[in-house]
Amino acid sequence: MRLPWLQMAEAYLTARLLASPSFHRAVQGLQKRLHRFRHGTPPEEMGGTNVDNGPGFLEHFKDELREQIRGNGRKR
Repeated sequence: MRLPWLQMAEAYLTARLLASPSFHRAVQGLQKRLHRFRHGTPPEEMGGTNVDNGPGFLEHFKDELREQIRGNGRKR
């Protein structure tokens, strides 16, 4: 049999923890990280230019220089 004062202390501390906003923020953050780990970043959070992570300007510039050196430049 448990001690009655220990049960009361456990109930009090549990109630305080569940009423704490910081506890809920921590649980929410953990749940968000777990969801992202399982399913990837949601599309609604990838708006704008974050959707396509293609090659940057420097990569395009290097490709253009290579093509011009080889003489395979695009005719415009």
